[in-house]
Amino acid sequence: MAESTEDRYARWAWIHETAVMTGWDFAALGSRLVADEPPWDFDLTCAKAMARSMPCLDMGTGGGERLSEVVKRVSTVGGFINRRSSVHASEGWKPNLELATSALAEYGIEVREYDSETGEAMPWPDDFFTLVMNRHESYDPAELARVIAPDGGFLTQQVDGTEASEFRHWFGGAPQAPENRLEPCIDGLEAHGFTITDADEWTGTMEFADVEAVIEYLAYIPWDVPGFTVAGNREALDRLAARSSPIAVTQKRFHIAAER
Repeated sequence: MAESTEDRYARWAWIHETAVMTGWDFAALGSRLVADEPPWDFDLTCAKAMARSMPCLDMGTGGGERLSEVVKRVSTVGGFINRRSSVHASEGWKPNLELATSALAEYGIEVREYDSETGEAMPWPDDFFTLVMNRHESYDPAELARVIAPDGGFLTQQVDGTEASEFRHWFGGAPQAPENRLEPCIDGLEAHGFTITDADEWTGTMEFADVEAVIEYLAYIPWDVPGFTVAGNREALDRLAARSSPIAVTQKRFHIAAER
C-alpha cells in the first residue's frame, strides 16, 4: 500500500523530533551525508602544537571524541605528553559535558563547564595556557588574551557564519552569526594583542542523499534553521524530495593560528 501524503509528513516529523545528537558525531547519517574536507588537517596542526606546548586547552570539546584522537596523534609527530594533567578541556552543553568527562577520564583530562556566549570568565587563572585549541566553538578574544601566556598560541577552525545559505533559501530565516567570518575574527584577535601567523578559508560541499537526511541533519544542527518544523515547510520539503540527484549545500570553513 502506497504511503499517503499525511503519513509521509508524519514520518518526516518523527525523524526530526527523535533525532538526538550524541557528542559531536554525525555517524547516524552514515553514507547519506557526504562532506568535502578542507585542504588543511586541523587535528594534525593541533597535535604538532601540543607536542611542544603545555599546558593546553581544547575549547568546546563536544563528547571528547576529537581530543582523544588528537592526544593519540601527539606521539606520531614526535611528542610525548608526560603529564596528562597538562591537557584541559571545556564544554558548554551539559549533555556533552557528561560524555566528555567520561570519555576523557582515561587520559586524566579534566573537563570544565564553559560557554563564551554567557559572557562569563573562563575558569582558569591569568597566563595559564601555552596553547588553546578551538574547533567550531565560540570564543571571547579578551578572555583568550587573559588565559594564554605571553608567547602562547591559539588555533581555531571555524564554520563561516554565512555557510549553508541554501537552507535559508529553502526554509527562510537569516544566518545566526554572519559576523563569524575570517576577516572580522582576525580583526578581533589583533585588537586584543594577538599576532596572526597563519589563516585561510575554504568553500566546499555537503551532499545529502535524500530529504530525510536533510531533516535529520537540521535536528542535529538546529541553529542552521532556527524554529524549523516539518509542518511549516511542507512545500519546500516536497520540492527537495522530488529531486533525482543528491541535495547539495555549501560548506564554508576558515582557520586561524595566532600568537600572543
